Amino acid sequence: MIEFTPDGPFAGKAADPLFPDRVRIIGLGQTGAAVCDQLVLHGRAAQDLWVFDSDQQTIEGSIVPNRHLLGRNLVHGLGSSGDIELAREIVALEEDRLMHVAHGCDFIILVLGLAGCTGLALAEYLIEEGHKGGAKVIVVGVQPFAFEGWSRREKAVGAIAELRREADSVLVFAHDRLTEDPTTSKNVRHGFHLMHQLMAQATQALAQVVCKRGLVQLSFADVRSLYGRYAGSEVLENCWAAHVEGDIHDRTEDLIEQLLAGPLISDESIWKHVDHAIVTISGTRDLGLSDVQEMVGVLKDRLPPNLPIATSASLEEEGHEKVRLTVLLAMTTPVAVPAPTAKEQEPAPEKQTPAPRKPNLAETVPMPVIQMEETQPIAETLPAKKIIRAAPAPMKPKPAPIEARALSETELALPKISAPAPTEAERAQSARRFVAKQEEMQFEGPTRGRFDKTHETIYNGENLDQPTFRRRRLAIRL
Repeated sequence: MIEFTPDGPFAGKAADPLFPDRVRIIGLGQTGAAVCDQLVLHGRAAQDLWVFDSDQQTIEGSIVPNRHLLGRNLVHGLGSSGDIELAREIVALEEDRLMHVAHGCDFIILVLGLAGCTGLALAEYLIEEGHKGGAKVIVVGVQPFAFEGWSRREKAVGAIAELRREADSVLVFAHDRLTEDPTTSKNVRHGFHLMHQLMAQATQALAQVVCKRGLVQLSFADVRSLYGRYAGSEVLENCWAAHVEGDIHDRTEDLIEQLLAGPLISDESIWKHVDHAIVTISGTRDLGLSDVQEMVGVLKDRLPPNLPIATSASLEEEGHEKVRLTVLLAMTTPVAVPAPTAKEQEPAPEKQTPAPRKPNLAETVPMPVIQMEETQPIAETLPAKKIIRAAPAPMKPKPAPIEARALSETELALPKISAPAPTEAERAQSARRFVAKQEEMQFEGPTRGRFDKTHETIYNGENLDQPTFRRRRLAIRL
């Protein structure tokens, strides 16, 4: 009888039939550590999980056994503080510890937040080293919330473009999909926790797909064909996920109804972008092909018609009667933006400002109304008196017009007024006027505040409550 003894760096995990030393899941940064924690709590056993970060609180709070703090001597466990160059310097100092992590496996799944600098710098290095070791690299990332600011959003957009140029497949989720979920409306921490759970379930489904063991098999080519595109494009969100777990004897319709109520796919607008789907089903040995066929059939009836679905089904060694169903939706063709019409392309006419209108005096100043005829004679209202009319004032004769004549140059020249020359005393006084005098700053005795009612501290005849320069009578020159 020939005995086979597994050896190598992963000999202790060779007994797992689902993940035979092929898939390594690495959490990068705070988001990656939280996702790996969910895999430890709710995922399958015997997975190859690693966590790396430069923040000591993240590492100490993680429950993943293989967790490592980077850059201890450089940043002292305080993180990279949003500085990508500092994060790359940390990675350069820790190359000896990181190099062996990217070798010895067939597939590497990197999980990170796309706005974190430490995670992005680690992803750049691990993608390069993973390709050198012959591994395929899949990236699962999430965009930040909109309220986190434009700086983090622009950083995430640049990270997506960089990762799509280097990695084999990039799955991008959007945090903003959870803003309308009732569980996150009152507590923002629930939104992060729910996204970490969904990312962990999507990572578990990807690990199942690339392992090629199960009732129905898929391969890495299926994942790459859906999430390996858009290199250098502006497409950001390209993945939506939903997960449901229940008893194998439950009604299939109830499981599918619960699956389609997931927070990421409950919005009907996403079905305008989705054009492919991957469905992963796992269960115990009681799961049969008829059960898989029934689940996929009911799901197809609920999804949009003509939506291609790739199915993967596998068995687990765990002793419970549970079935897990995960669906990954993908957008492989960007939605075309309609071209503007000819009318929309015409430049908008410039608004001409009207010329200022001259004010009409008749509109602004009311003119007095003069009545030429009296409606009632004066004699009826006033007593009869002798009216003496004053003689008109004599008109002054107009002066005779002055004959225009040309003025001579002597008449046009203005008289020159010469000011008296300043005396010597005035010059000395004006010179002294603009010379700043440097004096000593006078320090007034400050109030003692709440110590005004206390006794002063006197020692050897000196008041120790006063500053030294006042006790010694020292002059401070500025």
